[in-house]
Amino acid sequence: MDKISVITAISGWALPRKWFAGEVSNAFPGARVQVIYPETPESIEEARILLSRYPAELYIGYSLGSLWLLKFKHLLPDTCIKALLAPILSFLNKDEYGGRTTETQLKYLIRSLKQGSNQSPTLKSFFLNCDLPFSQEMIEDIPDREVLLRGLEFLKTYKARKEDTKNFLSILGENDIFINGDMLSKHIPDLDIIQSVGHAPGNLLKHLAGRLNWNTRNP
Repeated sequence: MDKISVITAISGWALPRKWFAGEVSNAFPGARVQVIYPETPESIEEARILLSRYPAELYIGYSLGSLWLLKFKHLLPDTCIKALLAPILSFLNKDEYGGRTTETQLKYLIRSLKQGSNQSPTLKSFFLNCDLPFSQEMIEDIPDREVLLRGLEFLKTYKARKEDTKNFLSILGENDIFINGDMLSKHIPDLDIIQSVGHAPGNLLKHLAGRLNWNTRNP
C-alpha cells in the first residue's frame, strides 16, 4: 500500500473524540481521520456497524481501542495496515499479560464513577495520572457515565491472546502507567518500546507516523 489517505482510530477510555482526532491529525497531517469510540465494546453488532461505516487504509487502536481492535480484527480488510498503541492484552495485573492495574484499583474507579452526580473529579484524576491535558471542555465532550462503565467492564473481563497481535505494529511508551513493557514484550516479541514516553497518545502516534514513513509516503 503506497499511500494512506484515510485513518480510522479507535479511542482509548474516556477520551473526547474531537481531542483524540486532533492528536491523530497532528501526527498524520493531510489524512482524513475518523474516530471510533465503542459505546458497547463487547458487542460484535456494534463493531460491524462501526467498522463498515468507517473503512480505512490504516486502523489504529489506542489503549482500550487496541483491545477492541484485537477482539474484532477478523472484521478488518485484508489489505489494511493495523497498529496498536499502548496495547492491552489484559488490563489487570493478575493475568500477567502486562497489565499493571489491580482488581481493587479498577473496582475503586468503577465505584467512584457510580457515586455522586459529578464524574469530573474522577476523570480529572485519571487524565492527570495519564499525563493527558485536562480542561473543562474535555469533560463536556466525554461519553456519558454508562458508556464509561461499560468500557471499564470490558477492560475487566476481556483478554486477547498473543497470537491476535500477529500482523499488527505494536508501540508502547517505556513509562506507561498501565502497561509493563518487559512483561508485555514476552507476549509481543516485536513490541516497539519508546524511551521516556508515557501513556498519552501524542508521541506514540508520531512514532507510528515515522515507522510508516508518513512524510515520504504522503508528501
